[in-house]
Amino acid sequence: MTKKTDKAVTPIALGFEDAAAVTGLSKSFLRNAVKDPDPSRRLRTVRVNRRRLIREEDLRAWFETVARTDEAQTV
Repeated sequence: MTKKTDKAVTPIALGFEDAAAVTGLSKSFLRNAVKDPDPSRRLRTVRVNRRRLIREEDLRAWFETVARTDEAQTV
């Protein structure tokens, strides 16, 4: 017999729909970020079978990098 716990599960990887919901960006924007020609602005993903997922730490790092570079361009 297994015990049930009420602990929340934190995902380590997100699909594009979940990543869009978390960031407030569109799925198509995120998909284009994966193909960005500038490697420093490219969103890293991992492929699991047929599914492409975004690791939580890669999403955070990409978001910080893009925010920092876009902020520097507007100043």
